[in-house]
Parts: sequence; structure tokens; C-alpha cells
Amino acid sequence: MWYVIQTTTGQEEILVKMIGKMLFPKFYKDCFYIKRECAIKQKDSWEICQKALFPGYVFVDTDHPKELYYELKSVPKLTKLLKNEEEIFLGVEEEEQKFLENIQSEGHLVRRSLVKLDEEKQIIEADGAVGKYFDQIIKQRIRKRYVLIRQQFLGRDREIILGIRLEDDPEGKR
Repeated sequence: MWYVIQTTTGQEEILVKMIGKMLFPKFYKDCFYIKRECAIKQKDSWEICQKALFPGYVFVDTDHPKELYYELKSVPKLTKLLKNEEEIFLGVEEEEQKFLENIQSEGHLVRRSLVKLDEEKQIIEADGAVGKYFDQIIKQRIRKRYVLIRQQFLGRDREIILGIRLEDDPEGKR
């Protein structure tokens, strides 16, 4: 099961590396943060970059949450372990985990989705993450190359940014 660790925004990769160095692998299967591919317009071209999908959140996959919780207390850079009243620390719900697994590719990266537009510049077709959750789009920013979808995550509705690309846009690094 996946659990959530909160850290300072921008420090996700540092925390993942620190956990990898300081904790025994017997306590967890994987520790990661989810990145999203995005495009930034630079004069006459697009620069492809990666940003955290959920800034300040690191995920850990473990079957031993109690043991891991106590081991994590020794890790610096940890802001807090998200928890509720019943659990040692906050687990990602099964439906939320399925959503996260569905939108990402290898390397915990959410790639930009290829979209097709109609004459009014509205998305009529999409592949990838946007295609899978097309009915949850709440805002389209074609010029900025992203859409917002509304999705339940950590017990509340959140607006999640997913990158898009048009047919003529660069694909980015694979």
C-alpha cells in the first residue's frame, strides 16, 4: 500500500534520495515522488521540463507502515508524516492509487498527452492520462499546454494539472 510523506516543496527528490540512503529496503518496496512533464514557451520553441505533480508530497510503498513510520522519524528534511486518527500514517486510498498508477509511465512520470482540437480550439480527443480522465477536465489552457482535472486525492477534491501537446509540438525526452 502507498503512504504519503509531506516535505518542503521542491525538496521531494532530496528526501527520496535520503530515505534510500538511510533506511533499510526491508521496510519499503519503493519511495518516489510523481513528476509531470510540462512545456514552457521560449520565444519560438517549447522547452520540455519536469515538475512535481504534487509539490511537497513523497510516496512510499510498504507492507510495514508501523515499522517504517518509526524509521522515518530519524530522517531529516521530513516536514511531517500525514496521518489520521486510526492509522500510523496516511495511506493512499485504493481508488486514488489506481488513478495515480493509471496516469504515470515508467519512472513515476506523467507524460504530456497528445490532444486533437476542433475549430473552436476545444479538445475533442486525447491519449494518455488526459484521454483516460477526459470527462474530469474542468479547464483547458491550450496556449499554456495543460488541462486541469478534478480528482479525489487524500480525502478531498483536488485540481490536478496534466500536460498536453499538439501534433506539431516536440515530444520530449523518453
